[in-house]
Amino acid sequence: MFRKNILQKIEEINESMQGIRSSDSNESSLFSSDASSEDHDEGTESHEVEKSFLLMSRESDYLTNLEKALQRIDDGSYGICEVSVDDPEKCECPESPLIPEERLLAVPNATKGVFCKEKKKLNLL
Repeated sequence: MFRKNILQKIEEINESMQGIRSSDSNESSLFSSDASSEDHDEGTESHEVEKSFLLMSRESDYLTNLEKALQRIDDGSYGICEVSVDDPEKCECPESPLIPEERLLAVPNATKGVFCKEKKKLNLL
């Protein structure tokens, strides 16, 4: 069930990244010699290129994390809060050491339970 969910997310990301690449190649580029200032303002175009780059970078990072999740499925550590593995006394998740199924379906690359994730964000871990 989890593997299938992750593979579906990977497929969606690959399609999204292909769409971003396609839209970038269809638009005029800052680097093209015949770019018309009538069609695109350079500032707007520069902003769009930067936005596309950031989106591709974010999608690429998510893809990497999903691939790591597949590796955790293979090695049997998927769904186990990494805080409970590193220091069991610090993990106060109610389901410790397991990450709830609902969380894994919503956030398939999760490595921590919600409680530990929040503590980490607040630098309490």
